[in-house]
Amino acid sequence: MNSTAEIPSLIHYLESNDAEFHLRLSLNTLNSSAPNETHSPFSVIDESDPLASIFEASVVSDAGSRIKSVFLLIQKNEYHLPKDEVWPANNRDVDRAWQSLFSFLTASREHDSIVILKDQVGHNGEFLPWQSLFYCAHRQIFFHPPCPQCGFALQICHDDDLLSGMDLQPYSTSLKRYLFCPNCIDALGESDFYVHSLADSDPEVVKDHKDLIRGFGQLAGLGTEHASIPCIGCAHFQECYETQHLSTTRIVPISFYPFYMMVLDAPSVHVLDFLPLLSGADVDGLAARLEAAGQRGRLKFLRDFEQSNSHKHLFLFDKHEQFFLELLYLKLSLLGEMARIAFSGLDRFAYPDLGLSMDKIWVEAIEQGNMLPALWNFKLNVMGIGGDSTQAFLTHKSSPSYALSFLGFNWFCVLLANSTQDFSKIHAEIAKVVENLPSEDDFGPELASRIRDLAISSPQNIFWNPGQKTVDTGCAALWTRSLDLGALLIQGSINEISQFPQTKFWQEYEQLRTDISKALFMPKSAGVRTSPIDDNKAIHEILLNIATKWQSTIQSVPSGAEEISADLPMEDQKIVQAVADLPEDVVIKETVILSADDFRGEPPSSEVEEDHVPETVMVKAEHAAPAETPTPDSQPAEDIPETVIFAHGTPKEETPSPAESHENDIPETVIVSPKEPSASHTDSEQKPSPEAGNAKLTEQSISNAPGETPVEKPQASAKEKDDDIPETVIFDPTKKRGEQEDGD
Repeated sequence: MNSTAEIPSLIHYLESNDAEFHLRLSLNTLNSSAPNETHSPFSVIDESDPLASIFEASVVSDAGSRIKSVFLLIQKNEYHLPKDEVWPANNRDVDRAWQSLFSFLTASREHDSIVILKDQVGHNGEFLPWQSLFYCAHRQIFFHPPCPQCGFALQICHDDDLLSGMDLQPYSTSLKRYLFCPNCIDALGESDFYVHSLADSDPEVVKDHKDLIRGFGQLAGLGTEHASIPCIGCAHFQECYETQHLSTTRIVPISFYPFYMMVLDAPSVHVLDFLPLLSGADVDGLAARLEAAGQRGRLKFLRDFEQSNSHKHLFLFDKHEQFFLELLYLKLSLLGEMARIAFSGLDRFAYPDLGLSMDKIWVEAIEQGNMLPALWNFKLNVMGIGGDSTQAFLTHKSSPSYALSFLGFNWFCVLLANSTQDFSKIHAEIAKVVENLPSEDDFGPELASRIRDLAISSPQNIFWNPGQKTVDTGCAALWTRSLDLGALLIQGSINEISQFPQTKFWQEYEQLRTDISKALFMPKSAGVRTSPIDDNKAIHEILLNIATKWQSTIQSVPSGAEEISADLPMEDQKIVQAVADLPEDVVIKETVILSADDFRGEPPSSEVEEDHVPETVMVKAEHAAPAETPTPDSQPAEDIPETVIFAHGTPKEETPSPAESHENDIPETVIVSPKEPSASHTDSEQKPSPEAGNAKLTEQSISNAPGETPVEKPQASAKEKDDDIPETVIFDPTKKRGEQEDGD
């Protein structure tokens, strides 16, 4: 017989007096007319899974403070798996499905989403079920159902021979489960058998949950010492069992049979409600749909999500033409999360009705301190065991990889579902294409082409209201690549699973997201991979804008007699005044901004001594002497900038020989004015001779705009010494050119 010694009890996790922290089931505050299969007094969020229900709960402290919200994924009393002769499921399959999900959540990156209770893990690491759990709503007491005859605990019968001898369906080859009393079998050789709900095929020996609850009254009257029911000694005994017969309404089986349960972090919103939001749907419209469908549990979470993000934007570009790219980027991010879940469980998602389903996926919106819009930071969690049997991806279920089939078909649903076409319509259209494919092995290009040609595949369908939106034709290439990735998944589900190129898929997926993000934040390059010249032009425009902005704020340094501009910041006014008050013969060691005209006239003399060069220079534009372009033979062996930024024109670069650049230590950056060279420069002055190669070419440059005259880097005199010259030179702005040279 079965033993209850290794079946743990959940009750001490539900009572506050047994532990400092405990679980608290949320009471059902929804309308009593709402569909609720379990008739539970507790809040059931979702029952779409054929094997499990989701209860809302909290982890609370011994003082009653809520620590965190959680979901309790509890095994159902009645399964909703369809009868399928090709894929006949049984209780052993269900047990393995729970074990597999537990292993998946604890071994993968999803581990942080599950809260593990000590008693639910066996000595060998196996996932254990809990004892049957009943609840008296009138006295608010949890208890385990005892045998009405002897008061010992009831158990689920796993003995196929015993069941067959009673003309009952075996546990191992069916989905039927029976409670019985092992003590009565041992002592009397017989026992009553109980099911949650009677079926027409059940023999008379079988009773249902109401018969069991009414039997508690008989047990309470006997006062047996083995029973642990709240009915013994209860002041309401007579109204429950004798006068008003209220026991079957006050006592509710939370789980009639021994059950598996997982404690999971509560997410934010169901994926089927999150997807319309990603398409730009209105929350009130979604709420109306959920209300009409009786999905009040999901409706509560949708409203909670709306409330928690009431002061946040949902998108970045919902008022701009880039909105299409933003939606495409976000939906591909969600599909990437789904793909990682599917690929991590290819070996366990084999039976279709116990496989993946959109109904079991919830979205956790990650808090990020208002740094991003509400829909830009999320992750997906699996909250279920079985799939939605109504979602038939193919007319047959013999796909070598059901997980890839699920991912491929729902790839298009995520991209295309909106207010005018739902999942079922998209499934049907894609399945029709797949079933009419040619028999050749290499049908991938044909599959992708046919899907792109479908009316449902229009890029406007990414929006919840597609008739009100237009899409830039420049985004067509990105949209096509997005659809082709889904076709690749469907092709992989039809071929051998070992042939699916996961590495190729992820490379193309990541490259696509990268290209979309570039197009999103650089609208002119939508769908086009930019060349280095395009990048340089963009950087040139940015630098030009910065230079123009700076130039508008730069003021000339006034002399002692000049009035200081009141428009300057206070700190700048103090500096300018201090400079103006200095004697004329004082060398000002401050930073100098050289205007473009400073390079037009006579350059500084090559006779300047190098030993007394200060660090920083500030030269007034109106005092700067005109510069001359040095001749090539005057170039010294000196520090040449490592990076040169040219503006407005294509630089003429000549690579020096190793001998020519041997002694040149290269400083970091030289910025040459974007204005054209002075008219006094001759062609020979602008074009360096072959001997003027005492400099390495730049490691980075920004080219001139087409059609403008290139600006060449001025060369220094060869009469200067070979020593390293400091990187920064200081000129006295109060002295003229000749005075600078004489002073040095």
